[in-house]
Amino acid sequence: MANDMKVAADDALLEPLQAYKSKYETAFRANCEEYFDDLVKKSGVDLAANNATVEKYDAQCRLRLAAENRLSKAKALKWAFIFLIVLGAVLLTAGIALLVEEHITVGAVLTALGPVLIGLFFTLIFTIVVPRIKRSEAERALHDKKAGEYLHEAWAQMEPLNDLFENNVTKKLIEKTVPLLEIDDTFDMRRYDYLSGKYGYEGNPDPNASTVGILTGEILGNPFVEERVLVQSMRPHTYYGSIVITWTTYEHDSDGHSVPVTHTETLTASVTRPRPFYSRETRLVYGNEAAPDLTFSREPSHAEDLGEKKRRGVVKRGVKKIRRKQSRAMKGGKGFTGMGNEEFDVLFGATDRDNEVQFRLLFTPLAQKNLLALITDSEGYGDDFHMRKAGCLNFVSSEHSAAWDMEEKRERYFSYSAALSQKAFLSFNTQFFSSLYFDLAPLLSIPLYQQQKPHEYIYKQSYPRTFTVQETEHAVNCMPESAFSPHGAATPSILKTTFLDRDGESDRVRVSANAFREVHHTEFVPVFGGDGHMHNVPVDWIEYVPISADTDVKLKYLGLSDRMFHAEAEGGKLGSALAKHGKIAYGYTHGILCCVASEDDCDFDRDFTIEK
Repeated sequence: MANDMKVAADDALLEPLQAYKSKYETAFRANCEEYFDDLVKKSGVDLAANNATVEKYDAQCRLRLAAENRLSKAKALKWAFIFLIVLGAVLLTAGIALLVEEHITVGAVLTALGPVLIGLFFTLIFTIVVPRIKRSEAERALHDKKAGEYLHEAWAQMEPLNDLFENNVTKKLIEKTVPLLEIDDTFDMRRYDYLSGKYGYEGNPDPNASTVGILTGEILGNPFVEERVLVQSMRPHTYYGSIVITWTTYEHDSDGHSVPVTHTETLTASVTRPRPFYSRETRLVYGNEAAPDLTFSREPSHAEDLGEKKRRGVVKRGVKKIRRKQSRAMKGGKGFTGMGNEEFDVLFGATDRDNEVQFRLLFTPLAQKNLLALITDSEGYGDDFHMRKAGCLNFVSSEHSAAWDMEEKRERYFSYSAALSQKAFLSFNTQFFSSLYFDLAPLLSIPLYQQQKPHEYIYKQSYPRTFTVQETEHAVNCMPESAFSPHGAATPSILKTTFLDRDGESDRVRVSANAFREVHHTEFVPVFGGDGHMHNVPVDWIEYVPISADTDVKLKYLGLSDRMFHAEAEGGKLGSALAKHGKIAYGYTHGILCCVASEDDCDFDRDFTIEK
């Protein structure tokens, strides 16, 4: 019944693009503004007083900049005058030399002009320029001092508000705006068990990829995971080297004499060797039981960048290809059939689909209309998304999500100015919401996915570990890299975790950091030169040798907000426990404390037991 009520409350999502533009975009911003205003009221910050202080600070900064400009001009004038003084000295010296050589007229003029220049510009430097420099330096120092005082005052005014920011606000604001969406605090074992046991989700088994961002939740009981991984791959890299050679030949001039001619040539050589490259990949994984036997994939068409005429041309050419594919399929006894909506068939693609009945079951006329609207919309992200369906799992990756900042950090809102703080708060949260929403939009565009309620899943009674692999990888990736990096590493580390044992509500995990050290080589490549000889061209290249290091960590879910954790960490029981267990390195994210294990960590679970 609760889910039915949610569907009724979110009927707008049956057309997700229209829903975002007409409802959710403005509603989310309003919720953000309301939350920020409530936080300001709770903090007791006097906005008028802070704005006045910030205006005074800005005014002093402008005055300081003006003084800096005047100072720069005065110094430039000083050097110009010094140049003229030097010129006067040169003229005087030249004039004396000419007089000695009995060039009387010119020598006399230069001898008279030189001292005039020297005297005039020495006088101007000490009577005008030097006082101007001192005055500008004094003004700059005064405005610096006043600006610093106002800045300190502004930070003090904002301290109560800065102290109230939390790291889990965005999730709450999204759920308030779109009740159909539920976002988890952490990617726990029950969520993983559900995705893995019911839908076949494999997580991140790639040894060359480490989870650096994770967000999980559900849409009407159907789970999703937004995951970002740091991926290391070996690719060929070309190194270059060069030398300059010279040789001499002899030619006859017009008089018949043999004359030497020097030739110069730059010889270039290259060596290609493997090199590690690192990239970040973000994708959304969504589980839904609708059309469980269907597999297909599609690539972005970027139809939003095409004018109507060009789009018609693309569709016309695409229709011909689809008809040829359909004809070949019929002759080969295969089941491919073009859709009645040819524009959708071309722009959405998915011509590798393997179940026409289930494909049409998903992509009803309303779904086609929604996806075409999404694909051709030029105001938002447009068609920048890849989509793949494999049984009950759907994978969406988009170009906009590559730039999505997935980590909500309260520090990003800290400011001396309430106006700047609000701007940062609104900017981060609205971008976060739009990135997540439009990764989900291709799935929300399919009404059957919203109508499909998952069958009951029987969870395990208990789990051998507390935290998922993705959550442990994310936790250690949020810690200082130096805590795990192998000695001598010249590249980033790919961190992979292996569960060791469980103690109460805590996990002990081994972190394997895989990186590379550099070995420098010089290879001499023979190159034929214009002199008719072979020359060895040196090419410097780097060999990347794999190295690794293992470090054990312990993790426990405390469930405190970041603000509360850092406040508690400054003293009391939590502070004492951190002094004992976190002395090597520790991190705190998603309510999970992760500490590098030490010899005396046998009481880790007990020491970090928080009374709720």
